[in-house]
Amino acid sequence: MMRLLRSRSRRALVAVVLALGLTASSSGIAAADDIVVAINTKDGSSIFKFGFHISRVMGDVVDQTNAAVAVSSCADCQTVAVAIEVVLIMSDASVITPTNEAIALNYQCTACETLASALQFVLSTGGPVHFTADGNKEIADIRKELHDLAHSNLPPDEILQKLDGLKQRLAQVLSTQLVPAGNPKNAGLSPAPFESPSPSPSAVPSGSPSAPESPASPSGSSTPEPSPSSSPS
Repeated sequence: MMRLLRSRSRRALVAVVLALGLTASSSGIAAADDIVVAINTKDGSSIFKFGFHISRVMGDVVDQTNAAVAVSSCADCQTVAVAIEVVLIMSDASVITPTNEAIALNYQCTACETLASALQFVLSTGGPVHFTADGNKEIADIRKELHDLAHSNLPPDEILQKLDGLKQRLAQVLSTQLVPAGNPKNAGLSPAPFESPSPSPSAVPSGSPSAPESPASPSGSSTPEPSPSSSPS
C-alpha cells in the first residue's frame, strides 16, 4: 500500500513539474519544439535522455521552445536531460519569442544526482541556407558524441564539460558552415546571427544527496540569440 501511494505521489509531482515548467512560458507545445524529459524513479539506476533538433523557419512567427526536464525520485541514482536546438530564421519574421528552459528536480531523493541542460541557438540567415558537406559531417559527429555521452555514465560535472565542448563546436559550425541555398559562388560565406554570435552559458550547480525535497530554480532565456541553460541539482 505504501509503495502504491509513493508511486502516485511521484506521478503527481511529475505532472506538476511539466505543467508549471513547460507551459508557463508558452501557450502550447508545437511539433517543431524540442522537449526532453527524463524521469527516474528506480533506485540505483541511471537515465540520460537527449534531443538535438534543427528547425528551419520560413514564417512570420518564431516561437520554438527548447526544454530539458530531469526529475529524480530515487536513491543512489542519476538523471540527466539534455536539449539542444538550432533555429534558423530564413524569413523576415516579425515575432521572435523563442523559449529555452532547463528544470532539474529532486523529490524524496537520497544520494541522487540530477542534471538538466538546454542549449538553443537562434539565427537570422537573411534567406534560405544549407550546411556545407563539412558542416553536415560535423553535426553528425556531434550527434554521435551526444549518443556516446548518454552511455558514458560520467558524473554531472564531467557531462557539463563535455557539453561545453560540443556547444563550442556547434557554434563554430553555425558561424562558418552555413551557405546561401542555390548560390555556390557564395560558398564559405556565413549569415550573421540574429543578435549575438557567442552563447551566454548559465549553470547553477548544487548538490543535494540527502535532502527530502530540493527543487532547482528553472533557468532559461527567451532572448533571440544563442542561449544555453543548465540546471544541475
